[in-house]
Amino acid sequence: MVTFAEPIFASSYVMHTVQPGESYYKISLKYDVDLNELLSLNGVDNPFVYVGQLIKVKPVYDNKNISVQVNGATIEMDSPCYIERDMVFAPVRFVAEGLGANVDWDNEIKAAVISSNGKVIKLTPGSRFVEVDGSIFDAGFVINNLNGRIYIPLRFVAENLGCGLSWDPAEYIAVIDTNVQVQKEIIPVSSYSYSYSDEDLYWLSRIVEAEANGEPYEGKLAVANVVINRKNSPDFPDTIKDVIFDPSYGYQFTPVKNGSIYNEPSQDSIRAAREALEGNNNAGGSLYFLNPAKSGYTWIQANRILFAIIGGHYFYL
Repeated sequence: MVTFAEPIFASSYVMHTVQPGESYYKISLKYDVDLNELLSLNGVDNPFVYVGQLIKVKPVYDNKNISVQVNGATIEMDSPCYIERDMVFAPVRFVAEGLGANVDWDNEIKAAVISSNGKVIKLTPGSRFVEVDGSIFDAGFVINNLNGRIYIPLRFVAENLGCGLSWDPAEYIAVIDTNVQVQKEIIPVSSYSYSYSDEDLYWLSRIVEAEANGEPYEGKLAVANVVINRKNSPDFPDTIKDVIFDPSYGYQFTPVKNGSIYNEPSQDSIRAAREALEGNNNAGGSLYFLNPAKSGYTWIQANRILFAIIGGHYFYL
């Protein structure tokens, strides 16, 4: 039986987004935090984590509560800010609206849409790619969903809406100044060179939709990467379409057998396929995936190395 140390509960925490191959134990070592305290802080007694999970690591220094001010006025939020990788993450709706922007939810593409003075920013939870005025770029962070709120770095919100941001380290206050004009320069992903065809995107988005419909975005992205890893492996065909329709040992993918491979993909599935083709790999070298709740015990589980668990899927090297 695990004995927990008495946890310290606070309003604002240092948080961590779980990466492939990580565990509570590895995270405790990374942040030099007692494992039992880490488990207790997150209210769990089973040290199971999944890729993309956001966990509490420790309260911010001296149990400070992070607050956000715009031109001296504090923004009232129903969810607290947190710190990850030395960045202050804030619930985007409250901050954007505090800066006079409109925030809507686009249910078709499953993204939050910020609009202000002609600028349009689209944020998809679970993704690290952001769309600004029609161009997609790598934001360098994962857009998180915590307690029904979409969180992104405060600096991203402020600077993309043209405002200055400063930090009061003594009081843990993020200060946004709308009178300081900031021009945020970004390099769109579309300006990079990628070698994939429309056919690649067509079939990859369809296998993602068929295999990962109902799975979290990170799960869709990982399924796409498994297909790409197979294309790049000498043990499988060398095109995405041929990997999907590979007849070796019977059907490699159930959707080819039942016909769901031909279903129209969602915007999430298209984006996951595109991001995977453009190099966003959260599946490492995984060549297999399965849902044990549906598959039962298989050859894969007996002979391959488990890399990550994302949603209902297990990914194997």
